[in-house]
Parts: sequence; C-alpha cells; structure tokens
Amino acid sequence: MKKKLIIILFSVIVAAAVAFFSYYIYEDAAKRTGPGEAFVPEEINLDEIESDLEFAGVLPEYLMTFTGLVEEDLEITFYDIIDIYGDTDKIETFNAAGMRTDGELVEAEFTGIKLGHIMEGLGIKDDAKNIIVYATDFFAADFKVEEVQKGEVYIVWKKSGQYLNPSADGILKIVQDGSPTYKWVKNPVIFDFISDFDDKVPLVDRLEVDGLDFISEQRFFTLSLGMIPDIDIDGWALEISGLIDDPVSLSYDDILEMPQESVFATLETISNPPGGRSIGNAVWTGVPFGLILEQAGIDDSVLEAAFFCEDGYSTSLTIDEIREEGVMLAYRMNGKPLTAEHGYPIRMVVPEKYGMKWPKWINKIEFVDYDYRGFWEQRGWSDYAGRDRPGERYD
Repeated sequence: MKKKLIIILFSVIVAAAVAFFSYYIYEDAAKRTGPGEAFVPEEINLDEIESDLEFAGVLPEYLMTFTGLVEEDLEITFYDIIDIYGDTDKIETFNAAGMRTDGELVEAEFTGIKLGHIMEGLGIKDDAKNIIVYATDFFAADFKVEEVQKGEVYIVWKKSGQYLNPSADGILKIVQDGSPTYKWVKNPVIFDFISDFDDKVPLVDRLEVDGLDFISEQRFFTLSLGMIPDIDIDGWALEISGLIDDPVSLSYDDILEMPQESVFATLETISNPPGGRSIGNAVWTGVPFGLILEQAGIDDSVLEAAFFCEDGYSTSLTIDEIREEGVMLAYRMNGKPLTAEHGYPIRMVVPEKYGMKWPKWINKIEFVDYDYRGFWEQRGWSDYAGRDRPGERYD
C-alpha cells in the first residue's frame, strides 16, 4: 500500500511539473521577442487562425538547438520550420501508434515533419550514432541517428486535425510510430548528437518508468570545499604527467576534439543518508578515460591516477578503477556544457563510485606508483568509496 501511495504521489508531481513547464513556454517565454505580437493565450481564437504560419506567429519564440557531434550547431524555431517547410510536401499527416507503460495502446492522426528533414545539411559527424532529445520538463529519450535519418521520427504540432493541447501534449511533440510513448517527447528543445551511449544507472536508483528520466539541473545537488573557481577557459589547460611516456598539456578545445562517449550515471555523495536528496541521475558526455591511458603510455609501475583541482581538492583512482566502462573526463551534462557549480570545464565521471571520486575543475592528472591519499581520504574517509558497498562507506 505504501509503495502504491509513493508511486501515485510521484505521478502527481510529474504531472504538475509537465503542466508548469508547458505553461512556462506559453507565458514566460512569450515575454521574449518572437516573430509575432505579444502573446496572450486567452486572446487566441483557434477558429479564426487560417494557417500554421499564422499560428506559429502568435506563439512565443520556441527555440530548438541541434548540437554535439555536428559541424555547426543549428538553432531553429517553430516559426522557422513552418516558414521554411510549410509550402512543401515535407509536411505530412500520418497515423501513429505507441504503447504506454501501463499497456494501453495509443493511436492518433498527427501532422508534422520528419526530424530527418530538419537535420539535412546539419553536417552530422561520422561518429555520431545516437541523439538524446531533452524536453522543457527535463525528460529525455534517446534515438539512433540511423532511425531518424530513415524518416521514422517526426516533430508534430497537430493531432486529429487540431493543434496540440499544450498541457497534455506540449506545443511540439516527438512521435515515432511503433515506439513506446515515453519516447514521444513533449516540448523538445535540445537534440544532442553523441557517439556511444551506455546506461549505467543501477536498478536501485531507477524510477518506476522506462526511458531516461532524471533530476533537473535546478535541483541537482552540488558540493564543494566552499568556493566555485572562476576559470578563464582561454588560459586553462589540463596537465597530464607522471610515470608516462608522453606528458602533455591539453586545452579545452583539444579535449573537445577527442573521441567522446556518453553515459547515463548516478552521482551521489558518500554522506547521503537513506532517502536523502544528495543523489541524481544525468547523461554525462566526455572523453573515455581508457583513451587517455592509451595516449599517455603509462609505465607498468603505475598504481593510481591522482587528480588535482582548481579549488585545491584532490583524490585518486586505481588504474583498474579508471579502466572500467563508463569512466570519463566529462565536459557536458544533460546535453549542455558543465556549469561552474558542476565542474566546468571538466570533471571525472565514475559510475560505480561516490561523488568524492568525481573530482571537479580538474587541472592536473598525475600517474603515480603509490597509494595517493586525497583531501577526504587524508581525513579518514573511504579510499574505495564504491556505491556497491553501502554498508561499508567508511573503511
């Protein structure tokens, strides 16, 4: 009974969040300059609107960004889509069906455009294999680049001949015939092209839904030693040194040019009590640490990598630990560059470890042949700090 109440409460919270962000697009975003006049929802009479372009013109500027492994980011509004494609045969009316998580089959007629048409000319890089689509309510779903290019995924704005209900379906919506409806993302705003993608969220941290549902950046916890470094990215560099063949100093641009991967992983502080709030899931993008090891050419005597940070923090990981799948030097969180609070320009992501092993604002990595003890380890905290041993956090 208690579990059912928790699930019901969670569903109510999610529904409220969706309604809030849908309203935000209509109300708050309308205050920005857009292609139409000042937006007053109650003054719109849909019966008097004669075209999609007229409808798009009275809405607030709805901006979508295509980013990641593309030659150049693309920003396009709903108005742009109608203006560019409205008089072409690329606007389609079609039928689609999808299965809800409760087993109910949803079928409807939609009007929209294949996402692949908008991607034409985007300059998608060869190693882009997946797209993670983020919505205004901070929900996300992943798609294969190949399936989108084949024309299986649409952006729609009408259902059964009527403009979408913003509180139920959003202004725009992703629809894929035959897919689970959790991939029918409402109000998509970021399309992040990534290479490899792994789901590293343990079952114990999962919500009672399929797909990628995570805590928003606004509520995602962050801890530090008390200061947020103000980093001049033009003068910043990552020094990689120690017992290696090729010591190097990498700029931010150097790191962005390296092969990337993405992982959906849980970040939790080691002191988080059962049911505590210092935990969250996010999609992290960066350079797989195995690539750093390959390029550095580490000596056989190396036992650990020690990490040093702009705020004076330090910690270490064993060579075996940093070779684990999903461990990376991350520079993006949920499709966007790391914020200053979350470690801009780079931080470590170590899916099986507590946050003390996810150092932020890293400026130096040194490979050593001894057991390096960092800031918290010197103060008696766990040097292992693995989330697989919740009953032995302080060894």
